[in-house]
Amino acid sequence: MLLGLLISNLAIAKRVELNFEKNLVILSGETGAGKTIIMNAIALACGANADPDLIRSGEDTATVEVSFSLNESKKVNDILESKSLYEREDVLVIARTISRTRGKSLINGHLVSVRDLSDIGKILIDMHGQHEVQSLLDTSNHLRFLDKFGGKDHINLRDLVKDEIEKYHKVKELREELEQQDKKYREEIDFINFEINELEGANLNTEEEKELEEEEKILSNVKELSEITLLSEQLLSDTEETSIIKLISQLQALVNKGSQLTERLTPIKEQIESLNIELKEISRSVSEFTHSLVFDPGRLEYIEERLDLLSKLKLKYKKSIPELSNYLEELKEKVSSFNSLRDQIEELKKEESEIIEKIKTDAAKLSQERAKAAQEFTAKVEEQLKDLAMESARFKVALGTIDDENGIEISESKYKLMKDGIDTCEFLISANPGEDFKPLVLIASAGELSRVMLAIKYVIAQIDEVTVLAFDEVDAGIGGKTGERVAEKLKEISKYRQVICITHLPQIASLPGEHFVVDKEVHDGETFLKVAKLNEYERINEIARMISGSNITETTINQAKELLGRWK
Repeated sequence: MLLGLLISNLAIAKRVELNFEKNLVILSGETGAGKTIIMNAIALACGANADPDLIRSGEDTATVEVSFSLNESKKVNDILESKSLYEREDVLVIARTISRTRGKSLINGHLVSVRDLSDIGKILIDMHGQHEVQSLLDTSNHLRFLDKFGGKDHINLRDLVKDEIEKYHKVKELREELEQQDKKYREEIDFINFEINELEGANLNTEEEKELEEEEKILSNVKELSEITLLSEQLLSDTEETSIIKLISQLQALVNKGSQLTERLTPIKEQIESLNIELKEISRSVSEFTHSLVFDPGRLEYIEERLDLLSKLKLKYKKSIPELSNYLEELKEKVSSFNSLRDQIEELKKEESEIIEKIKTDAAKLSQERAKAAQEFTAKVEEQLKDLAMESARFKVALGTIDDENGIEISESKYKLMKDGIDTCEFLISANPGEDFKPLVLIASAGELSRVMLAIKYVIAQIDEVTVLAFDEVDAGIGGKTGERVAEKLKEISKYRQVICITHLPQIASLPGEHFVVDKEVHDGETFLKVAKLNEYERINEIARMISGSNITETTINQAKELLGRWK
């Protein structure tokens, strides 16, 4: 619901502030009084194109501010949340500044683009007449309106098809992604297998290289090592008079004798005993090492070849031996995952096929339901058009499909798959006898367009998501009983949506709601827009003026009272 409107320096509106409390708002006034400025201001706040020429003469900027209640529209809250603008407030405030250089748009204090403003504005308000914010002129909305008209079961079927199509695209996308991976795998599998065979054939061991390098050093220096160990054995042998062990044994005997004379030598005695034991262990170890020194040219050749292989592998792969071992495991896992990838692709193909079969059945059924709904919708809209002085008008819901060789096959034909089925939809109108059906956007008369919109809105009023409807020139070219019928329809729509209507018809102006009169005044050579909310007495006089012009009589006053009393 539109709660308030503030206009500053827009055309002749120096400063105009309006507050709305009811679901039916009437704007009246003399021709040329500036009523359209009110509609222009609302449209600008909701994303319509801004012309700097609209700025009041002598001013640099013009500002429009509107406030809407958010209680009625979940869809508005959802789109605000998607744009990070939803702050769980009950009121949405939009402020737009038009400048001769660069404008600015704010939603709840957040700077936004005009595109964001337009996206949100289209959900907040539908304006019919001379403005651009008209959701029914956007053919992408027509199928959605038709589906809603079809009722709850129809919507449930549409949502089912939509979910199936979303699932189908996700499965298809994943399958194609995995097939690309599989294609890449097939291109490199031979190379991967070659590397696996090469690394497996090398029988890699993370500690082997270090051990082989040590063994190579020994085998390459057997002669020198043998001489060193033999000399070492001689120095340690207890049979030689000058050997280390012999000398230590002599020292041990002397200290043992001394320790019998004083206990202070006991620690030294124990150290010598320990040293003697260690030297004998060293002697045995040297002896064992000496006996292990056997020159084996075959073993040395094998080690050199083995180290050469490991060196080449390290250079080729630019990895250490432990890294090569890990790399080999990675390659094996990759092959294993590629094998399972094919299984996944087959599973996805099966799932995709099953979903397609469901879509074929459900999309075909949805098309049939849409065709039935289209017939009923057409009849109801044409019925309303006749009531709105468009007796010769014909309305048509043009349902169709798009052929697509790569599309989904239903009844031996292939169709392009849309997000919610296979159908396209556009509302067409033939306003006069002999005229071909044309898109709504091609209707020349604003009055005719508004009445067509009113007829459609009347039919879908209870299901439409847009919370505010604004009509400009909805009564153009009509009067009498037709005017009464228009008034009745506006009143009916206002039960479900807020209706803002500029009118020249007293039948509409007398509707139960808020009534504002628009006028302009001249002060000191400047023109100012004036908008006033009317009380009951003022309404009677305004409606009397609309009936007879400036010649207000007791008769026209009584007629105005009668019109107002009609709705009580």
